[in-house]
Amino acid sequence: MIALTRMVLATIFLLALLIDPTRPARSEIASYGVLVAYMVLAVLLLVLSWRSWWWDYRLAWPVMLIDIAAFLAAVVISEGRASDFTSPFLAFFAFLMLAATIRWDWRVTVLTGVAVTGCYLLIGLYIAGVDAEFDVYRFGRRVVYMLVLTLVLVWFGLQRREQAIERFVDLPGDPGDTGHLLEQGLRFAVAEANAQRAAIAWADYDEPNVSVRTYGFEIQAQSLGPEEFDADRGFLRNAQLYNIARDRALVARRDARPFSRPGQIDNGFATFCEVNEGVALPLIGVTGRGMLLLAEIEGLSVDHIGLGTLLAREITTAFDRQAALTLANAAALARVRDSLARDLHDTVAQSLAGTSLRLEGLRTWIRKGGDPEQEIQAIKQSLRDEQRRVRSLIARLRLGNRGDELVTLAPAIRPVLNSLSLQWRVSTRLDQPDAAIAVPASHVHEIVQVLREAVANAVRHGQAGEIVLSVGRAASELQLTIIDDGSGFPSGDAGPGPWSISERIDKLNGKLDIATSPAGTKLEIAIPIGETP
Repeated sequence: MIALTRMVLATIFLLALLIDPTRPARSEIASYGVLVAYMVLAVLLLVLSWRSWWWDYRLAWPVMLIDIAAFLAAVVISEGRASDFTSPFLAFFAFLMLAATIRWDWRVTVLTGVAVTGCYLLIGLYIAGVDAEFDVYRFGRRVVYMLVLTLVLVWFGLQRREQAIERFVDLPGDPGDTGHLLEQGLRFAVAEANAQRAAIAWADYDEPNVSVRTYGFEIQAQSLGPEEFDADRGFLRNAQLYNIARDRALVARRDARPFSRPGQIDNGFATFCEVNEGVALPLIGVTGRGMLLLAEIEGLSVDHIGLGTLLAREITTAFDRQAALTLANAAALARVRDSLARDLHDTVAQSLAGTSLRLEGLRTWIRKGGDPEQEIQAIKQSLRDEQRRVRSLIARLRLGNRGDELVTLAPAIRPVLNSLSLQWRVSTRLDQPDAAIAVPASHVHEIVQVLREAVANAVRHGQAGEIVLSVGRAASELQLTIIDDGSGFPSGDAGPGPWSISERIDKLNGKLDIATSPAGTKLEIAIPIGETP
């Protein structure tokens, strides 16, 4: 675009002088010679910029100096009292400033504006000394215009934003399917860059193999082992516009501005894919790294480094999203497993332990000649109750609990206490002065399981004969106290307490205090339940 604008400006200015009746203000032969030479150079530069991104970049500074010299020569040729509309002053100056802004940054724009304005001032003073018809006021006005335009374009350079591309939205799929994401990312990059050939590779940090997907190649997909491709050496760290055959490359810095690097090109993935020329873009994510190659792009230029960097960023972000989703799924699965393990421990495992104790007692009773019928019926009823609890647990896993719906606690606890009393042959009692205490339904299951575990531990480990549960409320907390008359903890120190009870209390953001002695154990539990009725 810069080269095309240069050619148009040179052509229009030459035509303007040819049709202007006042002719050049200085020597016609020299003036037309300079302008024709500049126009021919502009045509050559246009062809060169289209055919070679390397020389377009390498000649940027020399051509900028030629453009400045051409601007100053045009001022000398056209400045005169009657040449206000012929002078290319404003268009040429704007072209120089915009070219500096687009190719480099605001600092180069400032330097260019100050240098060109200074040279213009010196030339104007020279012309004023040799040409009596020189319009000093118009000259001064133009100097002010140049300074103002410099400020505006410097601001433009500071406000420049990145190239805009479509957002890469990866389609739903298996979170662990890297190949599916590679194919989507490759199609996205090909469409945005209008590339005829492309390749993408990805390797997880903890995996030795490299997954490759291609577009425009005979082989569409493959997996490479360490002996076939070394990811540590084959992937680049910076974006690169390269030509392997000519040993040329433009490498992007951190600020995305490229610098030229002639010589041996180290681009292992491009060499492996036999892509001689194109854009090589690193993909560096949280869980892995890779590389994207784009080749056979019409009008390949330095601008494709910036475009490719945006494409690589979008694809890398998609890989990071996939990694986060995988971790989230794994964490959710771990929570489900932990919850299921606690439920099975506090229901099925404890119930089977209680049934085992009752069967042992039944055998002793039979040996003494007692009638086992009543106890057998009691054990059968206990097993039926446990079967209902297992079914309830399965339904809860399938459908979930009822969330924040309020449930009166006493009706939910009494049947459990009665069942535990029969199952463990222990006396249980509920002490609840306020029978209308309501708690979220999501808490009831955890409280019941805590109670079942506490009773089982008191009987099995402390040989308790009576257990009392006290329920109360203080402000926004539910307070539970479980007291047994067992022998307490063998060590005399409860420590952190039983892991199942501790985990459930932590899950409810509650607090657990345990006091134990040979006279029994006391569990004090406080659970926040909000401002419920």
